Amino acid sequence: MSALSCQQSRSTGSMRRGAALGRILGGVISVAMGTSLLAPSTAGAQEYPAKPVRLLIGAAQGGPQDALLRGTALLLTQALGQTFMVENRVGADGIIAGEACARAAPDGYTLCSNDNWAISLNPLLHLKMPYDPLRDLIPVVHFGYLAAAIVASPSLQVRSMADLLELARRKPGAVSWGSYGTSSASNLYIEWLGKSRGVDFLNVPYKSAALAYTAMLGGEVQVAYIAAGIGASALRAGKFVGMAMVGPDTRSGLMPEVPTWKEAGLDFNIGTWFGLFAPAGTPRAVVDRLNATIARELISNPTARDRYLASVGVAAEAPAGGPPEAFAALIQRENEKLAALVKTIGIKAE
Repeated sequence: MSALSCQQSRSTGSMRRGAALGRILGGVISVAMGTSLLAPSTAGAQEYPAKPVRLLIGAAQGGPQDALLRGTALLLTQALGQTFMVENRVGADGIIAGEACARAAPDGYTLCSNDNWAISLNPLLHLKMPYDPLRDLIPVVHFGYLAAAIVASPSLQVRSMADLLELARRKPGAVSWGSYGTSSASNLYIEWLGKSRGVDFLNVPYKSAALAYTAMLGGEVQVAYIAAGIGASALRAGKFVGMAMVGPDTRSGLMPEVPTWKEAGLDFNIGTWFGLFAPAGTPRAVVDRLNATIARELISNPTARDRYLASVGVAAEAPAGGPPEAFAALIQRENEKLAALVKTIGIKAE
């Protein structure tokens, strides 16, 4: 059905490796966290930062993750008295930005924003990654979950997820779905629904989520997976119909009429979360100061939370703003979930 379909012989080895990663993730994070979080600080929390800090991101400018990180950079700059600069290094499913962050000096002056796909899924899809995100990066703080929606064109005349799946089942390959990237939530939903529900969508790949969204608005495709913060106005204007909300477990204030994934009858939540990471070995004092500052200035500040999180459709549900250890536990659960998804779909690692 798409490039993810693979020969059974190679898929078996990939699945074993994915399952193994799921089993050992807890230990990997524990070792990485223990090494860095227990290490003596080479620069006291009161001395950091003493110079500008780089914030790397693998997403393009203008999207929810980029907007959130730029808001965070502004808050950190104001709170800590040094400039926090965002650098977009787009490409390779976030690997370019992730590698630059992982190979930077572990001194707190290079940080990076990642999502669950870059951290937990990439190791299952790429046989020869230039770094190990589970070993070479450590969690600083969890920002929250991106509220996104599966939407359909009014021309399809479907009013629910059940209607959409039934149409795709009756007309295999006739309903087009715009996706963006092998490891994107959009593409994974297409593949998972094909395997678990026996439906066949026409997978139309684009280079970015923004292009897929534009294609949806222009009528090039009939179904898309879009961020609530970006698509809310178009939904209200009747340009498409909401099928299901994914990411948070509650309805989004931006699209309150769209049912949650559970309400829509889906039994798998392929949602996106965002978080801040640092190179392994970064002093605990630095990690703690960053964590506490972001929790105070962003997550626990209603004004900033509405401006930089809610406005782009990010829900600050637990463990958002919690300690790094709580974020590490989320990563372990995410890896186990995605390993199961990989097994169901039959993803081929390359």
